[in-house]
This record gives sequence, structure tokens and C-alpha cells, in this order.
Amino acid sequence: MVKKDKHLNRDLLAGPIFPVLFSVSIPLMLNNLIASFYNLADGLWVAQLSMVQFSATSFVWPPHYLFVSLGMGVSIAATAIIAQLLGQNEHEKAESYATHVVLFCVTLGVLLSGVGSSLAPSIVRWMGATGELASLASAYLSILLLGYFFDLTYLGFNSILSAQGKTKVTMIISIISSLLNVVLDPLFIFDYEPVFGLRGLGMGIAGAAWATVIAQAVRVILALAAIRSRANDVRVRFRGVRLQWQKCLELVRVGFPTALGQSSAALGFTMLNSVVAGYGTPTLGAYAAVNRINGFLTTATMGVGGAMTPIIGQNLGAEEKNRVKKFVRAAFIVSTVLSVSGALLQWILRYPLLSLFKLSSHGEEQLVWQLAMDYMPFSVLMTPFVGYFGLFAGIFSGSGYQKYAAMMSIGRLWVLRLPLIYLFQRFTNMGPEAIWIAMTASTVLIDLFGVVLFCRGKWFNEPKIKH
Repeated sequence: MVKKDKHLNRDLLAGPIFPVLFSVSIPLMLNNLIASFYNLADGLWVAQLSMVQFSATSFVWPPHYLFVSLGMGVSIAATAIIAQLLGQNEHEKAESYATHVVLFCVTLGVLLSGVGSSLAPSIVRWMGATGELASLASAYLSILLLGYFFDLTYLGFNSILSAQGKTKVTMIISIISSLLNVVLDPLFIFDYEPVFGLRGLGMGIAGAAWATVIAQAVRVILALAAIRSRANDVRVRFRGVRLQWQKCLELVRVGFPTALGQSSAALGFTMLNSVVAGYGTPTLGAYAAVNRINGFLTTATMGVGGAMTPIIGQNLGAEEKNRVKKFVRAAFIVSTVLSVSGALLQWILRYPLLSLFKLSSHGEEQLVWQLAMDYMPFSVLMTPFVGYFGLFAGIFSGSGYQKYAAMMSIGRLWVLRLPLIYLFQRFTNMGPEAIWIAMTASTVLIDLFGVVLFCRGKWFNEPKIKH
């Protein structure tokens, strides 16, 4: 029975299943779509310079994500805790946790921004990059990590809004910041902006990084304005706040499995990029191009997975288990339809999409084109399973079982993908195809593991609800 409270999100707890699911997930889909569009556009601009510069931007994504994953763990934990407290009408406790998560993220961001930026060249060398790739990747990563503070601070604000199901607000913020990034990119990268011929800064790959940092700073300002607006029902109160270390420790405790899973995945992707780079720059370029296309076309399904965390959290907190079952069924139906459609689009549009990266079946880019075409069928097959992976993660996180999501994230890379690549390298002569097969097989197998955890039902029968 849903208790009456002005702070409850009545839609999440009492609204019709499919409309509620779409009302929360569609803004997240658009949010992810915009972020992926920026990543795609960013890569396309840099690809106009050279394939090695484009490869450098993708090469350093995993170590950058390794830093971001620490904040993501706290953010996802805060979303689940605040959502559950709101479901129980514990509004004051929810506000207290909201204040603590912002303070935690700001402090951690300040501490790690400088450290990360200074370590960037060492990280790139450790990954095995040499020559021009190492120089470009180091410059790009050091600037991105300098802006890590903005990444982390935004994650704190985002968790508060997401816990309330206010994904439309975060979508608007992402639209503005991403569009700003897309506009700044060519102005910072080129001597002359290629669309209107405006004079630019000509900073190359470093310009792309600075454009990202500026957009991130604007995103934080917009998120702060949203937190202080009437759209937000969970206030962050710094005045007179009594810092309670046990709440910070609780955020760390609940967020640790997610942070461990995300950071382990990022570290695994870092090693994977090193392995891919070992096959040569053409393989790295093909790998990066197809992954960016796949990421763009899987944004919708990832939005459904992200929506499940506040939906599951609030409904379990309010003991609305029958609604939880209905939401889960609806989410699997929607995810299947969207992911299969995305896979079909990826296959049908593979030629024009790859051509956007200045790839062609002729000239010096012929090898990159062929490798990308070899990878494409595996990427298409993998697409639905990527959606289910995100769906399981959202369900488990909302019920307080972040450790399940972490187990899936760690298992996909460390237990399956990297060992499979090693075995293929050791006992076969497949070449880059070993990477494509290992990526697909690991995603399918880890989803089967997710099915086992889901069917055991512990996440549903014994949810870890914060009181």
C-alpha cells in the first residue's frame, strides 16, 4: 500500500506500468543518445585529422572511465538509497544522504583531479603506447583528468535527481552541455572551423579535450541550478549540516560493489585496449569506430536499464512487489524490441556509418575498413545482449544488490573476455578475429549468469532496503 506523502513520486508508485517506464526511461534514452552523439561527433571531428589521433581518443577512454567509475559507484548507491528512503516516506533522511553524497563527490573530485592528470603519461606508457600514439594519448588524457572534478560533482547532483525519477531534468542538462561540446569541438580542434570557415584555435586533439572539460563545467552549473530549483524535492542543505561519517561510510559500503565492478571493468578495458593496440593501429581504429557506432545504437536499451534503478528502489521501499514484477516484465519486452531494432539498423547502415570516419574500401584506409567490416557482424549479434546486461544491472542495483551487477561486470571482462583472448592467441592463428569472438561470447555468457542470479530471486525476496 502506497503511503501518502507529498515527496513521493506517485507516478513511480501508482502510475500505469508502461507509461511510467517510458516516462522515466525515455529521458534517459535521449540523455544517453545525446552523450553518444557527442562521443560519435567528437570522434568524427578528430578522425578528420588522422587515424592515429582518432585512435588515441579511444585508446585512453578506459583509464579515464576508471577514474569516473569511482564516482559512479557512489552515485548509483546514492540513487538506490535515496529512492528507497523516499519510498518509505523518510524524506529528512533522504535529504541528509543527498547532502552527504554531494560533499563526498566534491571532496573526492578535488583530491583525484590533480593526481590523475599528473599520472596520465605514466598510465599511457603502462598501456604499451609508444611514439605518436603515446604523445597524443597522454595530452588528451591529462586534460580530461584535470576536469575529473566536474565529472564527479555532476554525478553527485545527478544521483539526487535520478532517485526522484526526474530524468527529464538531467536530459535537458545533457542536451545543453553536449550541444555546447559539439559546437566547441571544431572551434578548438581546427585552425578553421570546417562548416562555416570560422577561425579556430587549431589545438588538435588537445582542443577536443578542452572542449569536453568546458562542457562538463557548464553541466555542473546547470545541475546545481536544478538542485536549487522547484523541480527538486530533495534539498541539499549545507547550512547547519552535521557531517555524519557513518553516512559517508554507508555510501562507500553500498557503492563499493558498483565501484569495484565499474573500475574492474575499466581496468579490464584498459588491458583490452592494450591487447588491441598490439595488433596495430588499423585494428585499434576499426575497433574504436565500430564500438562508437554500437554505443550510439544501444543508448535506448541502456536508458531502460538505468530507469529500473529508481523504479525498483522506490517500489521495493514501498513494498509494492507486484508492481516490481510488472515493471520487470515490461522492461524486458521494451529492451528486446529496442535492441533488436538497433542491431538491424547497425547492419543495414554499416556502410554509410563507417564512411563517416573517413574509412573506405580503397587507399590507405582499406585495411581499417576491412577489419571494421569483419568486426561488424559480431557487434550486431552482441547488441541485444548488451541491452540485457544493462537491464540486469539496473534491477540488481535498485534492490540493493549492487554486488550482483559488479559480479557481472567483473566476470564479463576478467573471467571471460580477457582469458578467451589469451587462449585464442595462445592456441590459434585467428588474429584480430579472436577479439571479436571473445567480446561477443563473453557478453552472451555473462547474461546467462545474470539470468541465474535473477531467477534465484534473492534480489526480489530479500531486498536490501535502507531504513
